[in-house]
Amino acid sequence: MTQIECVVKSGDQVGEVPVWCDRTNLLWWMDVRRPRVQSFDPATGEHKVYLTGGRALGSYALRESGGMILAQDDGLYAFDPGGGEREKIFHPEEDLPDNRLNDGRCDRRGRFWLGSMNDKVRQDDGNFWRIGTDFSAKKFFDGINIPNGVCFSPDDKTMYFADTPKRMMWAFDFDIDDGVISNRRVFADLTANPGRPDGSTVDAEGFIWNCEFAGKRIVRYAPDGTVDRVVEMPVTNITCAGFAGPGRDVLYVTTAWQGLSEEQRAAEPDAGGLFRLDVGVKGLPEPRFQG
Repeated sequence: MTQIECVVKSGDQVGEVPVWCDRTNLLWWMDVRRPRVQSFDPATGEHKVYLTGGRALGSYALRESGGMILAQDDGLYAFDPGGGEREKIFHPEEDLPDNRLNDGRCDRRGRFWLGSMNDKVRQDDGNFWRIGTDFSAKKFFDGINIPNGVCFSPDDKTMYFADTPKRMMWAFDFDIDDGVISNRRVFADLTANPGRPDGSTVDAEGFIWNCEFAGKRIVRYAPDGTVDRVVEMPVTNITCAGFAGPGRDVLYVTTAWQGLSEEQRAAEPDAGGLFRLDVGVKGLPEPRFQG
């Protein structure tokens, strides 16, 4: 039996992106719709909240130089949680006012890969970008509804990506030296699953942990796309997972109350909270943005 504990009742509307900082021994995560980043100290239980401003926060990455890079509704920002300063860097979609930036993750060369989405109408207007360490932006594909699940295999040869409403996860060949992806193919078809694919993380064995929004579960996939394990969760909307702790041997999971009825929220008081799971495997260090 997997041990599952809600460690912070943060009440996130849409919690996302749990990331371990090995410099401070803090677990970071965010809330999309109440734009904020948050930290949790497993040693003391201390929980802190840092408002980022903006209308929505799609994702973020820790920076090698300190602070964070934020992917917000209206562009990329440099952000210092301690001082509260936020400075706009640029927006790769300045000419698409209905779009906002969403899920993203850094590769092990410090580039930030992220998708965008139409935040007013659920249609396939989103794009997938690589943000270089020099803040150059290259678009690789379009036709995205809600981008999610960006993550990389331990050998840096595969990138994974999901489109939540389409209930599909794809794999790409990844060339880390040139920073390009190719050979898109179906990794997992979730059309028969109870939920929709949201955030993912890859463990040290190369297995992918995908959180199912509205599915009340996390699914561990083998590198060939077969289901290895299913972890049932106590709340409905599971959003993202990340390994943390000095040994990266604890899985932290974010959740959301968005989309739940009043009756469901009453039945799930921990919805939107941060959960801690003992799953018996270890994760990988989270790369930092090198820009």
